[in-house]
Amino acid sequence: MLTRLLLAGVALCAASLPNAASAAVTESTFQLNTTSDLVDLCSAAPADPMGTAALNFCQGFALGVYRVLEEENAAKRIGKMFCIPETATQTRNEAIADFVQWAKTSPAVLAQRPANGIVAYLQTKFPCPRGK
Repeated sequence: MLTRLLLAGVALCAASLPNAASAAVTESTFQLNTTSDLVDLCSAAPADPMGTAALNFCQGFALGVYRVLEEENAAKRIGKMFCIPETATQTRNEAIADFVQWAKTSPAVLAQRPANGIVAYLQTKFPCPRGK
């Protein structure tokens, strides 16, 4: 469900952000050195020469990271990283858009590795109750 939730946000985010606010995507952005690079890819305008590739890369990367984290989380009996409520209804595009907006307000996260940025987002947005 969070897969839908996390990745559905990319398209919504790209459509809702003004083109001028998007950083130009370059080939080096695809190396994903920081969460800021991931945010740039997820915020690319479809009209950008690399926009479609950037949005597809963003969705694939976010989905891959989420699936690995989901499996790791499921393997733990206690001390889970995040707890997505079963009643969560956010789409993938909405989740990615929410991640992008959240990351833009978290400068320390923007400097982190992209997978760590996704973990920080999930832990902030979906904390686990004590004892889980």
